[in-house]
Amino acid sequence: MPVRRLALTALILLSSTSLGAATEAFDACAAAGASRFEPGFEDIGPVDRVSFYPYDAIQACEAALEEDPGNVQVMAWLGHGYAADNQAPKGLLYLEQAATAGNMLAQRTLGDLLILGKGVAQDKIRGLDLLHQSADQGFPPACLSLGYSYDYGDGVPADPAKAMEFYLAAAEAGMVKAQLIAADRYQRGIGVPADDAASFRWISAAADSGDGEALYRKGVAYLEGRGVEASASDALAAFQASADANNDRGSTALGYMVELGIDTDVDLQRAADLYSPGRYANHPLSKYNLARLEEIGAGIDANPEDARTLYEEAARAGEMRAAVNLALMMLQGTGGPREIDAAFTWTKRAADAGNPAGLNNLGRLYELGLGVEPDLDEARRLYGEAAALGYGLASDNLSRLDGGAAGAAPRKSSPASEASSHGGSR
Repeated sequence: MPVRRLALTALILLSSTSLGAATEAFDACAAAGASRFEPGFEDIGPVDRVSFYPYDAIQACEAALEEDPGNVQVMAWLGHGYAADNQAPKGLLYLEQAATAGNMLAQRTLGDLLILGKGVAQDKIRGLDLLHQSADQGFPPACLSLGYSYDYGDGVPADPAKAMEFYLAAAEAGMVKAQLIAADRYQRGIGVPADDAASFRWISAAADSGDGEALYRKGVAYLEGRGVEASASDALAAFQASADANNDRGSTALGYMVELGIDTDVDLQRAADLYSPGRYANHPLSKYNLARLEEIGAGIDANPEDARTLYEEAARAGEMRAAVNLALMMLQGTGGPREIDAAFTWTKRAADAGNPAGLNNLGRLYELGLGVEPDLDEARRLYGEAAALGYGLASDNLSRLDGGAAGAAPRKSSPASEASSHGGSR
């Protein structure tokens, strides 16, 4: 069982070069390739930060190893640099030597490669053993990797509770990724009892580092009142900070608040500007929200052709609200040709996903026989499903259908924010 309060006191194994006698080449290698969780390199190492560039580490550490061919620490940094640059085979010799000598970074890196079979023959048992050796030395990234192993059953039976223990060990040592995973597990009650307050504490800890994703999730928690008292002003501030950190989900959420005037002035042009970064980051919700404004020229020049393209891109990525609006444009021939069959397909896809507007609109298509043979019983069933989800228009359509009157026309989906959490990868 991992120790939650990690005492990072493990010795760094070096051969002929020590910290006290470090050369310029060694220092350059450390500055480019060390982990901030290695004792002595907390304020130096870029690994596990956004500022880590594998190519720079390879260049610097090749020079350092040429100067001191037996330096275990440099071997570890060089081997990790190759692995991070998707050149694992080139780094294996260095990682093997450094891991055998007891280097914690090399043990973790090689352990991950063996478990994943990345650039090396897969060996989950040995990989797991190396991760334990690294974690036993107090290396938080190894605890994170062990969390993944117990989460996904890599080399061990899946054990969510055991995984959570390792995630917490890494989180308490300050790993942002682990903190966000811990927050997600507390929110969903995986491996621990559900606890929204604990989830919010871990989100806040991650946000304190300035991480854009953590700031976005903190804003969502404030907006929903999940684990903390709801506060639109605090949500707005968190989303703004997330956007400032170039997080496209934070920018989109901020755009949502600006579009609807939640604790701020309504500003459709600014909302469109805030949705735009997500378009280029292939963020489905950003594309959907931007398309809504672009379709009608709200805060941005009207461009129904581009709006239709954005809806389709978002819909293909799984944003079913975009599928609803795309289908309506196809039905009406807006922004492109009239495509009844395609409109039916997209509407059905949204309905099958449980989207209330999709269910209602599909009912209308069955009622009118658009893209499908008329079927009032199926229309009635679909209206009923949508009404049960609280979709008022479907209730109207159902009562009108039963009364023999004409039903209401299909409707578009409305502005949407996003409130989702997820874990990470090795």
